[in-house]
Amino acid sequence: MPRPIPPKPRRARQLLPKECYFSPEWFEREHAELFSRAWTFACVAQDLPEPGDYKAVQVNRYAMIVVRAKDGGLNAFHNTCRHRGTQIYEDGASGNCRHGVVCPYHAWTYSPEDGALRGLPKKALAFADLRLEDWPLHRGGVGRIGDLIFVNPRETPEDDFETWLGSMRKTHMWPHSLEGLSEKRPVRYDILGNWKTFCENAMDGYHLSYLHDRTLMGPDIEDQDWDAVGRHWVFIGQGENESRRDSHYAPIPGVDVSGRHPAVWQFFPNSGVLSSSIFFSAYTIAPVEPERCHLELRTWMAPREAGDAGRKRARPSGTSGHGHIMKDGRRYISIAELGCHAMESLDFQIEDMWVVEQQQKAFRHPLMRTGELADRGETSLTWFQANILDHVPLEGPALPLAAE
Repeated sequence: MPRPIPPKPRRARQLLPKECYFSPEWFEREHAELFSRAWTFACVAQDLPEPGDYKAVQVNRYAMIVVRAKDGGLNAFHNTCRHRGTQIYEDGASGNCRHGVVCPYHAWTYSPEDGALRGLPKKALAFADLRLEDWPLHRGGVGRIGDLIFVNPRETPEDDFETWLGSMRKTHMWPHSLEGLSEKRPVRYDILGNWKTFCENAMDGYHLSYLHDRTLMGPDIEDQDWDAVGRHWVFIGQGENESRRDSHYAPIPGVDVSGRHPAVWQFFPNSGVLSSSIFFSAYTIAPVEPERCHLELRTWMAPREAGDAGRKRARPSGTSGHGHIMKDGRRYISIAELGCHAMESLDFQIEDMWVVEQQQKAFRHPLMRTGELADRGETSLTWFQANILDHVPLEGPALPLAAE
């Protein structure tokens, strides 16, 4: 039975006690009561062009496999063998399994079409009474919007994919297609902050002109809005910043953001999209520990033409320019390993990462209490927290929370 969706709030107020941002007990409840039934961005359609192509992905605590079926559809299976539980494919692995999903430990083999156990070595000798039909791979749910593929740990979630999306396809789709774009190096930002702290920062429109005064440079709160779509949040901008139009990066063909347009999509609870005239990014904010999360980011841009090689930008573009910061072949970024202060990086993701860590430290201060929130620019935080509490209510299993 789908849960009722909270209404979009008119006033901003803090609903979660600060202990919800560092309590191990609350963190475990989130995994049990929220992430165990959540839809999460897993990969893109371009990762799976041919029947049998697979991608091994980590969906919160669940290792999953997304597979392209013979008919062009998509399947999602849990990446664990039904024999001894071995993870079948390594994290992030990709390839083609049209001849079968084969566990490397004892060669139990499953169908990529329905996950059925098709065979195993020495069955008559070692497993004379085993019925193959009793031991298929565990299935998950799978759905697609645009080029993005989402996975749910449950084969039949409480909210099916279309119910979870709400009216997104009809009212707030992005103009970007990944066909013809070039993917940049994927990045993991290793953040010493609770996953909700980073989500709330992403939804906070009040800080854009201040924290990001040299990168995003706005828009100011009078030039922005947000919409609630299903349980999701969509940031609405009023035209694109001059810094992007003055960028040395090639614009994406067919993407016009000169007027009022969606620019950020936060899919509840922890996936999202960033878009502009020069890049398209999809991300997951993975909860790792009560006070640690990973921002897993993939970005696509238009291929750079030869004639653009000598173009110079007049000012920072606001595009996450992480390439020069990542050293020694690493695919993660942490504040501790930067070669400069985060606020000198000219990378808005790193600026967000730094301030989220500063916010996380504040939760431990004995006198810290959230004050008044901005009715213009921060009501989205109230709405996000209301959706959290709809899945993980404060009156649930015992949790020591200080009175607010």
